[in-house]
Amino acid sequence: MVEAVVVGRAVFGLLGLVQLVTVVYTLITDGSPFRMELLTRWMVATLIDFYINMVPIAAWVFYKESSWIKGFIWAVLLVCFGSITSCWYITWKLFQLSTQDPIYMVLLRDPHSRMVDSKRLMGSPNLTRPNY
Repeated sequence: MVEAVVVGRAVFGLLGLVQLVTVVYTLITDGSPFRMELLTRWMVATLIDFYINMVPIAAWVFYKESSWIKGFIWAVLLVCFGSITSCWYITWKLFQLSTQDPIYMVLLRDPHSRMVDSKRLMGSPNLTRPNY
């Protein structure tokens, strides 16, 4: 049986690669996207939608990262490269999980400490209790 984390790595890595190839192909065949004839109402609506969507994704990245500097760098990459960065960020985080971990652990800041804390709260005899 293939683990969900392995499937997630493949799916998000492939999605990021497909988007990268799409952008590079479009740049080569159509040129720069910064042309006035492309600035239609739908393009403006799409850009507004894109940048509003970046806010919750960047907030999640800031939550996941251990420092503001790393979070800021990832947020800049998200704004500059969009779904390429978001797919590769998720892939990178999935590679930090064990293949035995449930895939939802990619959403948490530190999956392994969360599991230890939940076991501690449930009174697991295998964990030592802190002395207060």
